[in-house]
Amino acid sequence: MMIVAIDGPAGSGKSTTAHAIADRCNLTFLDTGAMYRAVTWRCLDSGVDVSDGDAVSAVAERAKIVFGKSADGQTVSIDGQDVTRQIRTPEVDRNVSVVSAYPRVREAMVARQRELGAAGDVVAEGRDIGTVVFPNAEVKVFLTADAAARAHRRAVQREGKDAGRDASAKADAAEEQQILADLVRRDKLDSSRKESPLKPAEDAHMIDNSALTPEQVVQQIVDLMDAARAKGEAPKAGEVAPFDNGGESFSPKASADKAAPANAAAKAGGSKDGAGEKGTGGPAAKAAAKPKAAAGRMRAFAGNTFDDYYDHGMKEFPLPARALLAVAATIVWAVTKLLWPWRIEDVRLLRDDARGRMIVMNHTSMLDPVVIICGLYFHGIRVRPISKSEFNKTSFVSWLFSRAGAIPVKRGTADLKAVRRAQAALQRGECVLVFPEGTRIKSDDQPVTIHGGFALMAQMAKAPVQPVAIVGARDITPKGTHWKRFGRVFCKAGECIEFSDLGVRGRKQQALRMEEVAMERVYALRDELRREHPGKM
Repeated sequence: MMIVAIDGPAGSGKSTTAHAIADRCNLTFLDTGAMYRAVTWRCLDSGVDVSDGDAVSAVAERAKIVFGKSADGQTVSIDGQDVTRQIRTPEVDRNVSVVSAYPRVREAMVARQRELGAAGDVVAEGRDIGTVVFPNAEVKVFLTADAAARAHRRAVQREGKDAGRDASAKADAAEEQQILADLVRRDKLDSSRKESPLKPAEDAHMIDNSALTPEQVVQQIVDLMDAARAKGEAPKAGEVAPFDNGGESFSPKASADKAAPANAAAKAGGSKDGAGEKGTGGPAAKAAAKPKAAAGRMRAFAGNTFDDYYDHGMKEFPLPARALLAVAATIVWAVTKLLWPWRIEDVRLLRDDARGRMIVMNHTSMLDPVVIICGLYFHGIRVRPISKSEFNKTSFVSWLFSRAGAIPVKRGTADLKAVRRAQAALQRGECVLVFPEGTRIKSDDQPVTIHGGFALMAQMAKAPVQPVAIVGARDITPKGTHWKRFGRVFCKAGECIEFSDLGVRGRKQQALRMEEVAMERVYALRDELRREHPGKM
């Protein structure tokens, strides 16, 4: 996936540029400014005082904002009402900065923006796009222009003309002066507000388009996109989309030459990581802000961070960490084998393949990853499970999971670092374990949503996908009780699925087909096990 984040002050040409980038590069246009304008219009239309933060925030939190398409271009609706034209009025212009400054409004809009952004290749424009909404975007641009130029463009736009394409276009002088005054006032409000003030991201490319045509601006950004791809940071636009693994949204990138800014790392980080080792938060946040590709040897008691463990191969872990994992794997293997004797049928399909593979599996209990991880560990195969970052609530859990090889992912965000790490692991020859069902399925009646994306990760790493199924683990903790039961657990491995064998062409089509085929085979293996072992669920 390619995310292009375009930020800048009012009237700097963000929307025009983003539209053009979307059309030229086959990206989805996400007009975040229109979302704030829609909320502002709703408040004004409903008689809500825009100075009442609680009332405005309540409107934003209830609002259902949807983008659509028409013969005239993109449409915007709020709560089922098309407001494409209404949100561009002078009254909305004067009030949108006040509305967008409320923290709860921004939280509601950012959540919706990230949700929309996770749906595919995106060019997003608006405030805080590169610093808050998509801090991991492959390309960040901060557009600017002097206030007089911006006021002229907006005045011409209201006359139904385009100053970018017609340098001689005129507008009403009085209205242009009023627009200029509004822009100056709005710039001051936007840059001085306490909540997410307008400012460029540290790694944003600054483009002053005061004297540039729209085509020149677009070409500069396309060049930046090409440069990002040349560094291996993203595939061509339109070739792959982000994916969701149990609610975790991802976006592809190679193994780590770019990342979230320091404020994102500080929010995500922990504290002290073991004996004198620094975690990813607090003072270490700046270092985590721009993770580098895993390089050099990890040394025992040398201040390795959690990121070091996520970015390095498991066989590169320092000796104490590898010894700890060996002891833990032996103990867990022995205990689970005793309490719930488990067996992997056709284990040779897993054991005798030295390639990095994406292992996909149905999810019924916490025993599921144990069977695969321990079952392959003693054959020299390292398995790295994708885990939701919510598990890392304490430094101890983060410390433990990092040594076990888990790769954390932030759900609901375009977590570029997670996908880079998983892709790098596959390319190193490690296996990555994903549960596409996203949560433990406790009964056959439970609704199941398959979260795609594992296919895209495998596709980027040029790795096959291997289906695996498990039965009997659900019986350990029957629905409605926390008491554990003893019993046998059976697992079955399937043949690896190659993208070249799917019979379809095109990256997106292959990824979608892989998701379908892989999960069909997972469930086919599960049904085979149920027939072979009646009563096991």
